[in-house]
Amino acid sequence: MAADFDVSIRTIFILLLLLVVTRILGRRTLSELTFYDFVIGLILGNIGASIITDHFSVRSGAVVLAVSTLWVLAINMLTLKSIPARKLIEAEPLLVISKGKILENNLKKRYYNINDLLELLREQGTFDPSQVEIAFIEADGHLSILKKQAYQSPSMKDLNIQTQSQVPTSSLVGKEVIVDGKVLDQGLAQCGLTLDQLIVRLSAIGITAIDDVMLAMITPEGKLYIDKKNDT
Repeated sequence: MAADFDVSIRTIFILLLLLVVTRILGRRTLSELTFYDFVIGLILGNIGASIITDHFSVRSGAVVLAVSTLWVLAINMLTLKSIPARKLIEAEPLLVISKGKILENNLKKRYYNINDLLELLREQGTFDPSQVEIAFIEADGHLSILKKQAYQSPSMKDLNIQTQSQVPTSSLVGKEVIVDGKVLDQGLAQCGLTLDQLIVRLSAIGITAIDDVMLAMITPEGKLYIDKKNDT
């Protein structure tokens, strides 16, 4: 009974202490956390759990939490004041699409593959990479895109109207037919294409080797989007 009471008191104390720590460090949603923020959160949680389970004394645990909080505050102040430190600690936004072309070498720097990028594009409501002017992978792993002007949704001001209008959208979804130099038979079948037809369409734009293609897909508009390897 006494042990249960002790654990209860420790738990309440640590929860209050962690509340104070989170108020000091500030709040961000999980989707905004960088990998560094995530690791720090895990460490603080583990420290709290260690105190509750009596692996640390309450005093030692409070000291560890205080030192950890001061460390995080110091790092945050350093990144606010120093641009080089910010670049070292927090990943810079990385350009992965430029003028509709996928930059494969930049993707590899974040250990992303083509399918990862396409998934992030779909989450942004974009099924055709050729419609993207630029796209960045942010420090928290999210994708920020700017569509080409022709594909940007018009605002009420652009349309010069006062009532709400609806812009028709395609119900089709882009289908990949080549990824990293490999033909996807399932994608071809879904698009109603044969391999010979695909080769003919590639030849028409000067591509003679499938291995040279990083990504080929049929866009929602029925066009063939091609991104070759080793873009400059």
